[in-house]
Amino acid sequence: MNDRDEAIRGKLIDRLTAVGVDARNLKVEVDGGQVAVQGAVPSEDERRRAVDALIGVHTLEISVRPADPA
Repeated sequence: MNDRDEAIRGKLIDRLTAVGVDARNLKVEVDGGQVAVQGAVPSEDERRRAVDALIGVHTLEISVRPADPA
């Protein structure tokens, strides 16, 4: 990943954090300006916030992971 791609990746992660999305389980990859995001978040609401924050990203796969048993 070059410096430009790393800067894009950092900004996308900042956008996710700003809308309350825990990006630790998301893989954000940038290669030549092309962005791919994959991973899981704990709720449908968080998935929607992530998608809204990343509008315009070409490849986006975020699923809701099952809740841990209480």
